[in-house]
Amino acid sequence: MSKKTSVKKKVDEDLDEIGFEEAVQRLEQIIDRIERGEVPLEESLREYERGVALVRRCRGILDRAEQRVRELTEKPGTEEEAPF
Repeated sequence: MSKKTSVKKKVDEDLDEIGFEEAVQRLEQIIDRIERGEVPLEESLREYERGVALVRRCRGILDRAEQRVRELTEKPGTEEEAPF
């Protein structure tokens, strides 16, 4: 396994353990550091990659929450959803 693949796998494993609010907070911190120019280019790229992973994590959490809401608002005995 290449170093890049192992780093990505490690990032993904770390993200599996965090909730939505923590992911958003980490993403905001990354954005803030990059926008202020606090990190060198190479580190900025790593931070950007981590940010993309955080966005994907948040999107996955939101997608699952939306699916759960749909299931809960489904009218009993049908597949028709109740209006929000």
